[in-house]
Amino acid sequence: MNRKLLCFYVLLFSFSFGYSQDIQKTLIKAYTSQDSSDYFFKKAKKAIQSKSALAEYYFCKNARCTDYNIQDSSLYYGKIAAKMFLEIKEYNKYMYTLSNMGKTYIKQGHYDKAIESYFTGLKVAEREKNNYWIQTYPQSISIAYHDFEEYKKGVEYGKKALKIALHCKKIKPLDVAFALNAIAINFDDWKKPDSALAYHFKIFNYVKGVDTLMIGYTYNNIGNTLLKLKKFKQAQKWIKRAVTIAKMKNNGPKNSFYYYENATNYNNLATIAYETNEFDQAEILFDTSYFYASRSESIEKLRDYYYSRYLFNKKRKNNEKALGYQEEYLKLRDSIFKKDREATFAELETKYQTEKKEHELLLSKTKILQKDNEIKRKNIQSIVLWVVLFGILIVSYLLYYQQKIKNKQQNQEFELKAAISKIETQNKLQDQRLQISRDLHDNIGSQLTFIISSVDNIKYAFDLKNHKLDEKLSNINAFAKSTIIELRDTIWAMNHEQISCEDLQVRIHNFMEKAKEAKENISFNFDIDTSLKGIAFTSVQGMNIYRTVQEAVNNSIKYADATQISVLINVVADKISILIDDNGKGFNLEEIELGNGIVNMKKRIADINGTITIHSTIEKGTTITILLDNNTRN
Repeated sequence: MNRKLLCFYVLLFSFSFGYSQDIQKTLIKAYTSQDSSDYFFKKAKKAIQSKSALAEYYFCKNARCTDYNIQDSSLYYGKIAAKMFLEIKEYNKYMYTLSNMGKTYIKQGHYDKAIESYFTGLKVAEREKNNYWIQTYPQSISIAYHDFEEYKKGVEYGKKALKIALHCKKIKPLDVAFALNAIAINFDDWKKPDSALAYHFKIFNYVKGVDTLMIGYTYNNIGNTLLKLKKFKQAQKWIKRAVTIAKMKNNGPKNSFYYYENATNYNNLATIAYETNEFDQAEILFDTSYFYASRSESIEKLRDYYYSRYLFNKKRKNNEKALGYQEEYLKLRDSIFKKDREATFAELETKYQTEKKEHELLLSKTKILQKDNEIKRKNIQSIVLWVVLFGILIVSYLLYYQQKIKNKQQNQEFELKAAISKIETQNKLQDQRLQISRDLHDNIGSQLTFIISSVDNIKYAFDLKNHKLDEKLSNINAFAKSTIIELRDTIWAMNHEQISCEDLQVRIHNFMEKAKEAKENISFNFDIDTSLKGIAFTSVQGMNIYRTVQEAVNNSIKYADATQISVLINVVADKISILIDDNGKGFNLEEIELGNGIVNMKKRIADINGTITIHSTIEKGTTITILLDNNTRN
């Protein structure tokens, strides 16, 4: 099964639910049958009961007529199918139909219509992101420009097709080969044989083995370029391979491409024969070439045949025959490159002249009317214009003013609702905080107090001789008291939606006063910049700052043997700076293993988007610096 037929099957079966499988099978028989195609098409049409099935019917008719060179019917069915596919939004088959129509236009020499079909399809392919057609259409446009002898444009679009084919997730060798071929044949007729051969030979890097049957044209095209370089023996070798491949892959019904391909092959072989003075052999080969060219119904192939015949007879000095073939060649060439353009220009000129005469007639009538009504019309127009302008201004202002008031009211209503919602949310959150803090205080607090009391009673009631047990009970007592203090701090933070700098100052100050009672030999210094008054933190921020300062001071008391501890809070470069400094024994940051206390300090400050740095020098003390951005403040 060749690639084109496989593509047709895939497209036909891709239309799900639109029609029955029986109709599908009948349409495939109609498409592939050599002798009974009309019978199966009639059978399929009788069974059609939906618009989608009817569209498929015309689609298959178009494909059949395209492949078997029934050109007028191909365009007729193609136009109907394309219109119906657009209506039912079956874009893949719409693009396939446009491609078939483009091929038929090229055979007829209507290259402008072919390119128009391809560009129409390409726009749809890009909109639908259909990679197959996004790559295929530029390749087809390249071939159309080649046949129209616009080789520079042909190379441009061939390279576009190649670029797309090579950038697919999964490269398809035949798509790459078709794009390379399009570039090569444009370079060949552009009289750039080295570039042509380079691109032709690249094809064999992608296509090998059985797939070589799909690129028989490459062998002929290489031979064609070698022929132009006067390398006749090499050219003949390549072209004969192309003929062999054409016979091997076309052992069934012969479609238009079979005739097109062999018309090219035998025309080139005939040219080699007369260039090597084998004139009798050239006559036979030219007759064979004409047989295939006439059945291909391709203007391009007939044009090539007449031109080669002209050169052949010119070389043999058969001037009368040479002139006859030259006239046939020029007739076909002019039908492509002149008559279509002249017809288009004539149509445009006729349309322009008709519109011009109609416009002049209208002007003459208008001038007659203007003479009688000029003054009256001007006055009326002026009055009406001023009235309309004034009315528009009044209405515009009223609409603007009304909309402005409406927008203002809507904004006020929105702001009021937002404020009420915010207050309600805050009240709910505050109620939840109070309830949680009460539960903590009443339950956990009372339980911790009971533990402390119980431990004291045990120690008082029993004369403990066991020193370790007595020490253990003392540690439990101290831990419970410490936990109560931390619990109170947590409840304090929960009961505040915001914690002001003054609240934080009082809390830190109270903590340091208690520390003084425990360590009388330590001097504490606490200072806060007055410019920070009025600044408030969220409860989470305030609690994290307080806990970090508390941990830093405790570390200085417990481990540093410090005699002076300072806590300074001020503003540095638009940031809040908290400095905890001691004159203790210090430590080497690189040598010690960081404990949970320092790790927790860093974690707390990071959670509120701050930074913390620790500098310590042995026997000189430790400095901890906390910096908080402005966005940490409320």
